[in-house]
Amino acid sequence: MRIDRNQMNTEEKTRLELHGLYQKYGYSRYKMGKFEEYDLYVQNKDFIATESIIAFSDMNGKLMALKPDLTLSIVKNYRYQPGFVQKVFYSENIYRASQSAHAYRELTQTGLECMGDIGLYDTFEVTLLALKSLAKISSDYVLEISHMGLLADILEGVDERAKNGILRCIGEKNLHEIRAIGEEFEIPDNIMEAIQTVVTTYGDHRKVLKIIEKLPLGEKGQAAVQQLKDVVGLLAAYRKASRVNIDFSIVNDLSYYDGILFKGFVSGAPTAVLSGGQYTKLMHRMGKKCGAIGFAVYLDNLERLNDEKEPFDVDVVFQYTLEDDLTLMYKIVRELTHAGQSVLVEKQIPKKLRYRRLIRLSGSEVVTVEQND
Repeated sequence: MRIDRNQMNTEEKTRLELHGLYQKYGYSRYKMGKFEEYDLYVQNKDFIATESIIAFSDMNGKLMALKPDLTLSIVKNYRYQPGFVQKVFYSENIYRASQSAHAYRELTQTGLECMGDIGLYDTFEVTLLALKSLAKISSDYVLEISHMGLLADILEGVDERAKNGILRCIGEKNLHEIRAIGEEFEIPDNIMEAIQTVVTTYGDHRKVLKIIEKLPLGEKGQAAVQQLKDVVGLLAAYRKASRVNIDFSIVNDLSYYDGILFKGFVSGAPTAVLSGGQYTKLMHRMGKKCGAIGFAVYLDNLERLNDEKEPFDVDVVFQYTLEDDLTLMYKIVRELTHAGQSVLVEKQIPKKLRYRRLIRLSGSEVVTVEQND
């Protein structure tokens, strides 16, 4: 059956376009069930908070969960083959507690994972696909990138309690609390100065890299800066770097993530619609001796975009009575739908329904009762 894109909302169109994009780059569809063993999340409770999980016992008494995350399940089932890279994409629902709504929500994610012996090209390709994914959503977008290797280098040797607090504050750009933590744990001035530079330096990748590469970094930090320069350089070679900013406030758990991180934003959406990065440490923690990088697109975050771009729920409402000629009615409906319009046939108009045009039959003629264009 041919799919009419004119009848889709923003979320549905985006999902279909993203699938086509990922398939063009050789990614294969990965399908999974809704349930996972609860133990997987207990073992990785720093990665996904267990209090946000819906758990239940199956018929055999095993504790199961509605999936709150997809990456852990994909990694769990991945089988490493030396020299190879597995590229998959998915489009599935996850189930999580919403802190703001104080309720569980079913959320839709589309994304991809690249796992195995990944190199610079794989990292560049995934970052490129993140940019292309944003472009499928809106013409006004930006991809902000960071690198956990740089932060790990700067915080090397810092007390773990202080390190976790500083990472949280870097994510909040909270210099005041960072200074307070530095005083409490007597962190050396050179480290505090580097942290301040990281927090206050963000924006155009060319400007940021010139400043960051002057920091007194160790081997790990220098490698992180070089990887950022290499990836951005490849993007620039294909004229894809103009929408890339560097912002080290994009942080994540150092025990899971070790490389490039990114978040994608589009005009009209209040929060990030895409996030991802390299999670080699997660692979190692789960017994997979290889690297990985991926991202997810949060399709539910496109709801506001859908409201702005689609002012009407339906193009035409056809209001009829039991005395109308049903054969003639269907002929008119068929003509309208073949012309690309959506048509709702109703005896009574639903409350709050947004429509472009209201029509009725007057004998054998179609009469436009209301026009909202």
